[in-house]
Amino acid sequence: MMKNVNSASASIFTFLVVLLTIGRADFYGALSPLFQVGVALAITLILMAGLAGRKSFITAFFSIAVFFVILAAWSYGTQPFYPAGHDGYVYHLTAIWDLANGWHPFLTPNNNIWVDSYPSGYWALQSYLVSITGLPMAGQSLLIALMLVLGLQSFAFFYEKISPALPRFRIWTSVLFAAVVVANPILLTQIQTHYVDAPLYVVGASLIFFLMSDAIGKGRIAWIGAIACLILLINIKTSALYFTPLIIFGGFLMELFVLRGSSGWLREVVHWTGKRGIYYGLAGIFAILVIGYKPYVTNILDHNDLLYPPSADIMNKNTPLNVQDPMPGPQKFLVGLLARTEHNRYGIPVEAPINVKIPGTFTLAEFKAPDFDTRRGGFGPLFSLALLTSLLSFAVSRIAVFRQEITMSRRESGGIALFGIILLVITVLFPEPWWARYVPFLWLTPAFLAVSTLQIELTGKSRIFTQAAMAITIVALLGCMLSAALGAARQHIQTYQRFAPIEQMRTAPVVELTLIKEVRVFFDYQSKSQSDAATVYAEILEREGVNTRITEEFDETTCVQSGYFFGAVLWCIPKNPGE
Repeated sequence: MMKNVNSASASIFTFLVVLLTIGRADFYGALSPLFQVGVALAITLILMAGLAGRKSFITAFFSIAVFFVILAAWSYGTQPFYPAGHDGYVYHLTAIWDLANGWHPFLTPNNNIWVDSYPSGYWALQSYLVSITGLPMAGQSLLIALMLVLGLQSFAFFYEKISPALPRFRIWTSVLFAAVVVANPILLTQIQTHYVDAPLYVVGASLIFFLMSDAIGKGRIAWIGAIACLILLINIKTSALYFTPLIIFGGFLMELFVLRGSSGWLREVVHWTGKRGIYYGLAGIFAILVIGYKPYVTNILDHNDLLYPPSADIMNKNTPLNVQDPMPGPQKFLVGLLARTEHNRYGIPVEAPINVKIPGTFTLAEFKAPDFDTRRGGFGPLFSLALLTSLLSFAVSRIAVFRQEITMSRRESGGIALFGIILLVITVLFPEPWWARYVPFLWLTPAFLAVSTLQIELTGKSRIFTQAAMAITIVALLGCMLSAALGAARQHIQTYQRFAPIEQMRTAPVVELTLIKEVRVFFDYQSKSQSDAATVYAEILEREGVNTRITEEFDETTCVQSGYFFGAVLWCIPKNPGE
């Protein structure tokens, strides 16, 4: 099963990379989006047949066809729901719509500083959906389709490599852990948005499963999928420059761990470098210098800075007081891990300190607090308990079998645990590890440790202890998933409530939109805007039959009715629309 699923998944990611490459090469928009999709499909089928055999041609064709069906079903099926999104519309939709309308990032700067300075690969893929369907929110369907790919990948991996330890419950165990992998709270709370933290996690997690499959199974298909994910991941978000090479390194260490003893470690290093490492390195160079020419090269040429605007300026006045620099990263991580889950919107200052708590304790309010930008306990109210109990159960299980013979099955399970620990270390060393959506891969650590523990046969007290600890881990993770689902439902209801007056807006002569000015100001000689929220809302409302105009000042006393839209936009139906 795992080989077939890897073939299908690799085909989809390869198609996305080929499509992105064609779009970058079409500087002047000579090819229609639909034609580009057709060319990308043909090239992908040829590549898969050439690299993985004729059988992969058929698998690739049907998997990409199903992928298209999912995209279309979600894009058109969500149209009755208005509005189809919750995020602030500050720059994500600007990027997607500008790309759909023909803007090429390599040729001209964008007036929005974030669009001009951030990777646009994922936005470019979303723009194909918008331009082909004509639906402004169709880009959200890409995340749903990639979630299903990740779910299938993780299920096949667990079914083949882990669940044999529980033969009577093989399918349900695989379903359970696949659900945990997919239902990362960061992902669940961003399904309704165009934020890129969720796709960063989905593509990165797929990369991890490709690497683990390659380390254990040794197949070209998984390697092809890993290369495609690597290229795509680097062009989703700038933090991928940190995560991607370390994830690849994690796959390398897992392979060394699983295969240790079969030949000398030095020979394994040389072999991996020649067979895998060189190609990963070349793919990374291609992802940065070719696909990611803007922003990675242009930021240096235009601003003498790879990460622009500078991270320090972005985080200034944007960080809770008790995790601000010069606090060391590991200390920030502990504060974030022990944080009480609280939202940071609706009157709560961004710099309000994080409240810490004892792991395992919670309040009912925490179960509906998460939203797409939660900065306090973003993984959910029970995540610290899940992480601690998973580490404890893994440690006890390994101590119990320390002197026993190391079988290949035990090496494989140990390799999975090693990858989970590597993700933990990567998170701790990240500059801002307190903010869950900035470090989404930490979610996999307790899941991988729990899965690894399942493979170890124990007896006596150690068995009872590890099973109890593992049960607590799973229940805690499910509690976090429930919290994220409730938080997502809450934010969706609030969005609909804020759009409830749309019927009155349709009958009004005009609705005025005013952007609330930011405390932090970002602009440069190329880009003068740091938020296009008012413009984006104007277009959304006008598609709904509402006549709008954008104003610089807001005076509630001049309004018959007024309100607030997410993204710092105030709206007003004026008493005297002609003035």
